[in-house]
Amino acid sequence: MFKRLLSKILKKPTKLIYYLSLKRIIAEDTAKTTFDKNILIGNNCDINPSAILTCLNNSVIELEGNNYIGRNVELGVSNQKIRLGANTSIQDRCILLGDIDIGRYCVFAQNVYLSSGRHYYNFKPEYYIKDQDELILTNEELSKKHSKKIIIEDDCWLGINVVVMSGVKIGKGSVIGANSVVTKDVAPYSVMVGSPATLIKKRLNFELKESIHYLNDTDLPYFYSGFYTNYKTLLETRKEEGINVMEQFTAYLKSEGKKTITIKIKSNSAIKISYFNQIKEIQTDDYTNIVFDINPGNIHSFDILLNKETTDIDIKDNIFIQSISTQ
Repeated sequence: MFKRLLSKILKKPTKLIYYLSLKRIIAEDTAKTTFDKNILIGNNCDINPSAILTCLNNSVIELEGNNYIGRNVELGVSNQKIRLGANTSIQDRCILLGDIDIGRYCVFAQNVYLSSGRHYYNFKPEYYIKDQDELILTNEELSKKHSKKIIIEDDCWLGINVVVMSGVKIGKGSVIGANSVVTKDVAPYSVMVGSPATLIKKRLNFELKESIHYLNDTDLPYFYSGFYTNYKTLLETRKEEGINVMEQFTAYLKSEGKKTITIKIKSNSAIKISYFNQIKEIQTDDYTNIVFDINPGNIHSFDILLNKETTDIDIKDNIFIQSISTQ
């Protein structure tokens, strides 16, 4: 029996190394672990030992934390990056290949397939498909366009056997039904089914607003990204009369016909906040209005500018947003 076991081990040495190393990483419970140079495993990740993470050349695979990776999941990347946002779960036998960015609190059912690349059947259709692939990948200019990034925003649910094609962006809060093939971008809070996937309904009425407030549950989707809006955290932060933010955060608000955007914010330490090249200093432990000239577009992105003494934990514990509005 030992000889048979040893024979199996020797046939798959690389896979065995990944298994052993991943078990070690889970046990360490560190804030951020680097494995095989460019594989970053966040805190409290549960990775099944049968999962395979392949990170070649100058690539990065990043799990932000509290991620679940099921049995026989494959993550593969070469000269690109796969990122899984915090609290995202990937169930058994999913395959993610290439340049892929997945947001926070996403749910992938079994057998989901994402690839930022593709095969070519119509570049020179008289040639074999494999020959066409080689012609593309060995051409300096054409090969640069081969991989098209896939983006899955926060709070998305992809059902069993879903396929997402290269270059697709699935908006926040969307649901993709079982066995669907997503070939085009999906608007936020859409429910899509079929091959190709088509809209059957909206998860909620996601129309532009001019102001959002931390106490209004119907406003939570408009605190678009970079906010700690999960239920358990909200119960705590609402005691502080606001919502915690991350280092980068975005709000979804109407800008047409507006001149300014105002954030009501408090910080327990001195910080700077940036909005489209405008920088404002905040030095107050009480809520104050910070006004910026508005940038065109409905996605409004902000950055907390850190100093040497500030960490991500400091941001979560000490900076709160009460409301955001456009005028």
